[in-house]
Amino acid sequence: MPTRDRWKRVEREIARRLGGARIPLLGRQGSDLDVPYLCVEVKSRKMIGAYLWDEFMAQILAAGEGGKVPAIVLHRPGMKYDDALVCVRAGDWARLVALIGEAAHAPTE
Repeated sequence: MPTRDRWKRVEREIARRLGGARIPLLGRQGSDLDVPYLCVEVKSRKMIGAYLWDEFMAQILAAGEGGKVPAIVLHRPGMKYDDALVCVRAGDWARLVALIGEAAHAPTE
C-alpha cells in the first residue's frame, strides 16, 4: 500500500481500537485522533531515528488540548496494531493512571 494511504489506515485503526475517530487533515488543529483523555499523534514509519524524537514530542505537546494527556503511537508497517508502542511522559502517565482510577471508583447510577 502506498505510504500516502498507509498512514491514514493506521490512524483509523488506532482510533477504532481506542474507541474514537480519526480527525481528517482539513479539520485537524491538534490531535490526529478524537479520543477521550488523550491528545494522540500517530506515526507509522519503517524506522524512527533518534533525531525525530524531539520533533514528535514538540508536535504533540504543541497540539495539547484542554487537559488531555499527550501521547505518541509508534507503528511500523507490517507490525500488529497491538504491538505498536505508546509513548507518554512519566508525569502525564501518572495523570492518566489517576484519571482511570477516578473513573473506576466513580459511583454508578
